Amino acid sequence: MEKEGNRGPVLRDFLAQGTVCEGLIRTLEDGTFVHAYLITGMEGTGKRTLAREMARYLLCRGENKPCGECESCHQVQMDTHPDLLHVRPGYHVSSDIPTDHGKNDIIVDTIRELVGLVSEHGFASDKRIVLMEQAEKMNTAAQNALLKTLEEPPENVLFLLTSSSPGTLLPTIISRCRQIALHPWTDEQVRDVLEKNGFTGDRALQAVHAAGGSIGRALSMAGDESYWESRNKVMEQFLNLKDRSSIYGIASEWKDAKDQGLDMLDTLEDMVRTMLLCHVGQADPGLMAPYPVQFQRMVKEGENRSFLRLLTSIQNARARRLSQVNWQAVLERLMLDIMEEKSKW
Repeated sequence: MEKEGNRGPVLRDFLAQGTVCEGLIRTLEDGTFVHAYLITGMEGTGKRTLAREMARYLLCRGENKPCGECESCHQVQMDTHPDLLHVRPGYHVSSDIPTDHGKNDIIVDTIRELVGLVSEHGFASDKRIVLMEQAEKMNTAAQNALLKTLEEPPENVLFLLTSSSPGTLLPTIISRCRQIALHPWTDEQVRDVLEKNGFTGDRALQAVHAAGGSIGRALSMAGDESYWESRNKVMEQFLNLKDRSSIYGIASEWKDAKDQGLDMLDTLEDMVRTMLLCHVGQADPGLMAPYPVQFQRMVKEGENRSFLRLLTSIQNARARRLSQVNWQAVLERLMLDIMEEKSKW
């Protein structure tokens, strides 16, 4: 089970998501919440975090809910509260024990197990809360088994389903839930969460830009040393080329890493797109701080077509990577194209 690590938004932070979350928090405070919610949004927008914060609020024993200090709050955060039933693909309810079937699915046996558990009284409270991640991973039999419980829910049981692809759920499942749609967070909001987790400076700025409104992705990227090492290596080797004599050595180093080639091209493409966005005024100029001086100059004084030519070269390399063309030769051609554009500035 997931343990406490980087902390995303707390319940009150979701007020920034607008009227839907404002209304949700109000119903928690006055006790008018419904028995089932479907929380949707792209990866990293805080679906699981919101569900957990709702559970923390309802199971909290403190006066100012959620207090974050009581035993219940800590148990919810650590996924160990006896009245919080956690369902995720491939595992038994609230367990790290894999199911016998359906490694990547939520199978009907898991839902039957869940139904049996929610029929019991709470252990530490008068409530039982179900947090189901990736609800779209339920197969049809599992969805039908859950539907019966959603239609006639046991007393004092709250279902919190999260999904990035709610369109794959049965319409009858969706109709039994109140939907809470989360949208991407603003750069300022993502940056604030990163700062609260100790990530500042150039790394935070780069992570905010690359995350595209996903707090989860920003936190993951900011704390992933291997990602930054790989990114720095790509920038040093492909954007900071000193002369043509270094091209063969770099290409030779990558020739046996063909499986990592697409990741490298993705990183390089992201760098060029970032330069283009800064050039047209749609991204923070501070993002250019780690880039070689000649590319910083190109961002300030260059033309759109320079960046478009680089993007075309990367796309051509990706296409050749998937064909039978010699991978080392593909990389050499790509670096020559980059050097040609770089030499103009």
